[in-house]
Amino acid sequence: MKYNNPWVEYWNKDNIWSRSKFWRRQMEVFVRLTADVMDYNENDKVLDFGCGSGNFAEITAHKVGSILCADMSENYVSICANKFSEVHNVSVVRVNPDLSDLASLGSGFTKVICFSVMHYFPDLDYVTSFVKGVQQIAVPGTKLLIGDIGNNNRTWIDSFRALTFTLREGMFIDAFKLISRIWLVDPNYRKIKQGGDSYLIIPDTYLMELGEELGVKVTNVETQLTVNANYRHVLIEY
Repeated sequence: MKYNNPWVEYWNKDNIWSRSKFWRRQMEVFVRLTADVMDYNENDKVLDFGCGSGNFAEITAHKVGSILCADMSENYVSICANKFSEVHNVSVVRVNPDLSDLASLGSGFTKVICFSVMHYFPDLDYVTSFVKGVQQIAVPGTKLLIGDIGNNNRTWIDSFRALTFTLREGMFIDAFKLISRIWLVDPNYRKIKQGGDSYLIIPDTYLMELGEELGVKVTNVETQLTVNANYRHVLIEY
């Protein structure tokens, strides 16, 4: 399975998102808005797949039993390894870009978070391999929350909802600063994102059909969980 997505190189280097106050705040909001459905608790063994700079683990480590932060990016794995070096219930591991070592992450996971990651996958077979792979390392009843599944379709209504979301959640200033930094100091991000099909197109029915094939429950989460009003969120229960 060849991974040729242009985002791979971008995320493997230091970038403006690594220390983004906006992205940290967005994760705080995401955790709060998903608390009821995910029921984060001290009995949980959590996998944060595509952990980035570790915002999820920072926010929830005191609520759950343990968290494994996993990422393909050497940059983010290094950041998280340093950040959590003295946090007893958070561990960090780098996974291969082809997912060939997913089973080596261990077993017994009760919750899995995959936040703003899936649209960077190279193809739909990769999506299938990931969902099946999680099934192999999860216990019955495990919840996989796939949040912020990106796409390149944004209407003026989506933009309006994004604006109101930042205002409602107290994120407007941080969002404005981030957008300014993207335009001023990160032309590579703009170049990739504006380069056409920069996100994997995942049909609306794809995960539902995959769920039927695997015998797992798949639910589209209708609540707007992030600033990206045009992005989707899916809950899979094994």
